[in-house]
Amino acid sequence: MNTLSAWFNYVATAKILIFGLLIGTALPALFAIGVRLGGAADGPGAYRRGLTVLRWGVFALLLAMMLAGVLFIARDFIEHRIGWQWDDWNGWEDVFGLELT
Repeated sequence: MNTLSAWFNYVATAKILIFGLLIGTALPALFAIGVRLGGAADGPGAYRRGLTVLRWGVFALLLAMMLAGVLFIARDFIEHRIGWQWDDWNGWEDVFGLELT
């Protein structure tokens, strides 16, 4: 075993690369689909309302994915600022201080 493979994790690198490529192509593709649905919904046709709802659904999904990504990246900072860790509690009863019998 050479020195490079002793400290370099090839499996983790491949997982990060594949995940990055999938997310890096999926989010812009979903945005492009939302834009194209907007163009189709603006034209004449019987499916305008359905296409508009689908368009806003795609944009809502993108917004939720971006928000989840930002919260995931900032989770340590948020946990530090609010004063408790996610792994400090056993269930929702501990979070809200509920006494379930």
